[in-house]
Amino acid sequence: MKPKLGVGLLPIMDSGGTVLRFRKMTQLLIGLLMATLLVSPLHGQERAGGNEYGIAFGGQLANAQWVGTTTNSRMYEIDGRYRRIVYKSQRFALRYVAELVPLSVVGDPQTNGQRVYAYGIGGSPVGIQVNWVRDHRIQPFLAAGGGFLYFNRQLFGATQFNFTAQVGIGMELFTSDHHSFEFGYQYHHISNANLGRDNPGMDSHVLFIGVTFRRNRQIP
Repeated sequence: MKPKLGVGLLPIMDSGGTVLRFRKMTQLLIGLLMATLLVSPLHGQERAGGNEYGIAFGGQLANAQWVGTTTNSRMYEIDGRYRRIVYKSQRFALRYVAELVPLSVVGDPQTNGQRVYAYGIGGSPVGIQVNWVRDHRIQPFLAAGGGFLYFNRQLFGATQFNFTAQVGIGMELFTSDHHSFEFGYQYHHISNANLGRDNPGMDSHVLFIGVTFRRNRQIP
């Protein structure tokens, strides 16, 4: 069986190959989580207040079918992000997250086995992110959010306007008080919430990578 190309150079072979990659990814994330106990603290990297701006790229690793029923699709997305700490303690920090999506590309599977690509824009105005061991350079996090996308054509034979929901885990690496890199896994859902006659929806296993820039407010 010839491998199908997934995100970048990641091959999507079959269900067994996909499971193996998820196991390796989980082992990597657990390893990085353990590493947070060994790295040196990052003093002063999260001062009171301050705005955070970032950009991220995500690509579908494989389809899932927890809510949506669409298979054999593709999805790639670029996000612009705004974040701000709304609560912090000694152990964790809670951030409000809003995202602008200037480009979302979805490969919509057709009955003939081919894909027709739809291009959309949108946003995710409601989101949160929780970082643990926030005084270290490597911080594990959980994130969730919801929003909308509008495409240039009907998606899955239904509507151009669709809603989104996502939940993810990852690692954030602080290179300085003002810069950090993130990577991780996201479960992403797109559907029209029954606005159309049909609502097949699409669930995706997504890998993402991003960078964040900070403007910290000095503590008087």
